[in-house]
Amino acid sequence: MSENYNINKIALKPYLKSDVIKNAQKLRGKFAAISELIENSQRTLTVQNIFKLRDELKGLFLFSVKNYDKLPKIRYFLAMQLASQSSDFLVALSRDFAIKNDLKLIQYSIVPKTTRISLLSLKEIKEIEDFEKSIGMLQDFRERFRKKIAKIKDLVKNE
Repeated sequence: MSENYNINKIALKPYLKSDVIKNAQKLRGKFAAISELIENSQRTLTVQNIFKLRDELKGLFLFSVKNYDKLPKIRYFLAMQLASQSSDFLVALSRDFAIKNDLKLIQYSIVPKTTRISLLSLKEIKEIEDFEKSIGMLQDFRERFRKKIAKIKDLVKNE
């Protein structure tokens, strides 16, 4: 496993630094850790950096987190904001698609020192190919999510 990991790490890290992070805006401040449930125990991933992507990747964020295991030392997550103000109802609406496509849903404050908690969808990036696939998947997810919200809005409006 470690040999395969080293090849992917070498390919992914320079790609992200040269092609993705170069055009991104680094968000400032201290960020809350992300929790992950592994074998019925909760593990925390310390968020090192969050980058707001620009140009054709507008609306996406790249999270760089410190892993709780030795390998890989740094893990990367591509994130898309589904809603600027999260609620349990919005999480319930988006849960099915997230489970089918191995996405993580988190309620997270992107801007530190604010009380606004956003609903984010995360996809872990392990290889360069994952990055390209994840962009399409996250954009499709947001589009489907917004259509569900619009249907509910129309139902409420017609009642």
